[in-house]
Amino acid sequence: MKDLIKKILKEETEEVFVIPGLSFFPDEIDGLRNFIQKKNIKRWSLDDKLYLAYYYGDITWIEGLVSITSFLNLSGTQIKSLPNLKSVGNFLSLIDTPIESLENLISVGGYLNIRGTELESLPKLQSVGGNLYLNEYFSEKYTDEEIRNIINVGGGILRP
Repeated sequence: MKDLIKKILKEETEEVFVIPGLSFFPDEIDGLRNFIQKKNIKRWSLDDKLYLAYYYGDITWIEGLVSITSFLNLSGTQIKSLPNLKSVGNFLSLIDTPIESLENLISVGGYLNIRGTELESLPKLQSVGGNLYLNEYFSEKYTDEEIRNIINVGGGILRP
């Protein structure tokens, strides 16, 4: 039990590498990916936006992302998990991804779109500043009122 507690405390206090923007890398997204992989950065934050929609390559390097100040668009990618992601400053779009887990996501400043995903749980999500676009699972399982009792949604709740 002591080892488990030590492990949890270590993970919670593990430092987050702050990246001030994509412009620091000559080839932006490829430069960001290469930097994260070469430096073996496990947890990182980006003060910028990240558009990877319909990118067909491997994007598992993004799994270390903890927060992003602007938008994150991963629609149509093959991302399955964002285990470290806690906050997105603007919108988060995951349309038609096989994502199964957003276990640490707390807030999204703009809209959140999970249409066409396999998500069945958003255990820590507290707020969505704009519209919440639901997938089939959430649409069938919860009423708008039930969702609003759990998540502070600033916009509409839109169903598939």
